[in-house]
Amino acid sequence: MADERRARTRARLVKAGHSLIAEKGVANLRIAELTGEAGVALGSFQNHFASKDELVEVVVRDAVQTLAAEIVDTPAAREGEPAAVAIAALRRFVRLAYEDPDFCRLLVNLSSGEELFVEAIRPYAQTALDRAVEAGAFEIEDMDIAVTSIVAGALAVIRRILDDQVGPDADVRLAQMTLLSLGVSAGDANRLASLPLP
Repeated sequence: MADERRARTRARLVKAGHSLIAEKGVANLRIAELTGEAGVALGSFQNHFASKDELVEVVVRDAVQTLAAEIVDTPAAREGEPAAVAIAALRRFVRLAYEDPDFCRLLVNLSSGEELFVEAIRPYAQTALDRAVEAGAFEIEDMDIAVTSIVAGALAVIRRILDDQVGPDADVRLAQMTLLSLGVSAGDANRLASLPLP
């Protein structure tokens, strides 16, 4: 019972963190306001998080994992063309830099942002790639290296977009190059990389 109550309190703090960070940004996040939004006592924060930065990391990890699950772990994704689902996931994450630059800046500026991003996405990326390999769409000799390089590459492109170093279709170009590296023909790579995103 106490564990359930503790889990509920933590979930309320994280949910309030999502809301307040989206509304005001990290710099303006105040613990008293956070606990008020969550409807918990001020001292509850210290029972769950060592610092504001720790809460921010949890909020970012949760947001990344939620998006990954929405892309890869749905009935439509499980029934769709595996290569299309995998490459759509990559494109969706890269497109966050265009669609939600504030969130992406938060992610890349966290002290452990790259590690957090890779850890949060890795299981979903591996699932999507495994499905495509099983379907015969991708050729991957070393899954760990493939997942690491694809996820790290996405984060690097996100940084370049935020720095205005690449144009508006960087997600498509990265998708094409990634597909080619996974043994997909040029024609199929162009088709898959250009499909409308779900």
